[in-house]
Amino acid sequence: MAKVVWINPTSGISGDMSIAAMVDLGVDPDQLVQILATIVSRGQFDLRISTVLRSSLRATQVEVTVSDHQDHRALGQINSMIDSSELTPNQKEVSKEIFHRLATVEAEIHRTSLDEVQLHEVGSLDAIVDICGFVVAIDMLGIEKIFYSAPALGSGLVRSGHGKIPVPSPAVLQLLKGVAGYGGSSNFELTTPTGAAILSVMGQYCAFMPEMVIHAVGYGAGKKDPSEFANVLRLVVGETIEPELGDSEPLGHLETIVELETNLDDISGELGGHLITTLLGSGALDAFITPVLAKKSRPGMLLKVLTRPHDVADVTKEIFRLTGTLGVRSQSKERYVLDRSQFEIDLLGERVSVKVGPFRAKVEFDQLVRVSKLVEVPVLELERMAQVEIENYLNKSQGRFKPVKD
Repeated sequence: MAKVVWINPTSGISGDMSIAAMVDLGVDPDQLVQILATIVSRGQFDLRISTVLRSSLRATQVEVTVSDHQDHRALGQINSMIDSSELTPNQKEVSKEIFHRLATVEAEIHRTSLDEVQLHEVGSLDAIVDICGFVVAIDMLGIEKIFYSAPALGSGLVRSGHGKIPVPSPAVLQLLKGVAGYGGSSNFELTTPTGAAILSVMGQYCAFMPEMVIHAVGYGAGKKDPSEFANVLRLVVGETIEPELGDSEPLGHLETIVELETNLDDISGELGGHLITTLLGSGALDAFITPVLAKKSRPGMLLKVLTRPHDVADVTKEIFRLTGTLGVRSQSKERYVLDRSQFEIDLLGERVSVKVGPFRAKVEFDQLVRVSKLVEVPVLELERMAQVEIENYLNKSQGRFKPVKD
């Protein structure tokens, strides 16, 4: 089992909230300050830690105070500060990757080069302490993997080094491109560029909390205390649940997927077939229907759909639109996936693609049907011919299958 943390940013995420939640989880602030003092001298910063209430929820607040209020630095200057510190090689690499991501985004937004861009706000000493502090704290707790769900971003205007800009800021939107996010119920900034950069570099997006054995929960307080919601960042630490596989190493790699399902008792078989075809074309990895006995003893169908986390919204929308159902259940799961590749072979003058895995290679059936119609040869005969061509190709390329070990 792996020790993981799930970041639940329903009130957004910032650098100080991230460190505060880690301290709430048990990170020793004195030890953290001692390590950070090798980046920023001890007299230039301090961590003020207090226990506060946010909507009657107890949380830890960390305020990073600095004596040097220079709010912009070049990427090279920040990298030099990190390289000369006593952080571990991995901590240095991750910290520099976060700042590189921030600099790349700033360069894109302001149409300048990476060498010329100046990091405003996120180049200040408190931002350096926030980012490097979170990276170090993750190691202090022995966290092996970070998951996060859709962050609340906020709304309104925020003051920056370039004047007032809209919330979510351009940097936050660019950093979180490709993952889900939403405005939330506030009229101020909830997710800062620092927080967004931490998520985009260190975390893996998942729509829902991954399955885990829960060990601890930490709450990091934001500066503002609105009456409408608890302005806290919640971190849940636990261990992933993995199947018993004996002493053997699992094949392939592990990836997170989402299983969507709903009971249907008022659609026809024809519509069910159309539903499967449409969902597979809308981003679903797989979709299938199982006959069930539904409510009121009616014969019905159980629709199950597998999809990647970033496609959940689109696929769920299609399920609602096509079925008229009023509810869809969801569950985050993990699956082992074998590496695969493709090559092409010639089959009676027609090019067809072959899908190759560690133990098998085959031509997709629909391609065999297509060729069968063109050359007027039975599909079964084409299948035998294809296997011969596949073996010839693999023998020439020495791409034989690996035998399964008992």
